[in-house]
Amino acid sequence: MNIDIIGAAYEGISGVADFLSGSILFAFIKFFLFAYSIVLLADIVMMLILRGVSSDLKKTLYGTDRPFLSRSVMLKRWEKIAVRLESGNPSQYKVAILEADALADEILLGIGYNGSNMTERLSSIQEGQLETKSLLEDAHAIRNRIVHEKDFVIERDETERLLGEYREFFDEVELF
Repeated sequence: MNIDIIGAAYEGISGVADFLSGSILFAFIKFFLFAYSIVLLADIVMMLILRGVSSDLKKTLYGTDRPFLSRSVMLKRWEKIAVRLESGNPSQYKVAILEADALADEILLGIGYNGSNMTERLSSIQEGQLETKSLLEDAHAIRNRIVHEKDFVIERDETERLLGEYREFFDEVELF
């Protein structure tokens, strides 16, 4: 008496498959589960959007929020700042630094650093949150000298260096 176990299992499985493929009840269950899966997927996507996952992800990666700004608007502002270098006028160099500092201050405020001025915002940055913190502090110190010292003179190469420091900050916060 030889029993073919594999053949019997195959017959049983094919019988169940035939029953399920022809069953209206099973077709209804498949349709219902498919529709339910679509609804669940849509709910997950909507909840992620409403929760602001992209800002949470940036906060997790960088320790702070990153601003969502129009790159084209910011690039135009940066181009206006860079054009001031072409004038050859030292007063335009000062204005370029002042405008770059104001733009950096807007970014820091948009990121969420608190303080009544940029110096306080820079001091509220924790170690490791911004790699360019020391560059910003250096450039902001020169900005303060421009504002507070009447006879302060700045050369083109120094202005280019400072604008490069601001540019590194803008690159770090993904502005450009």
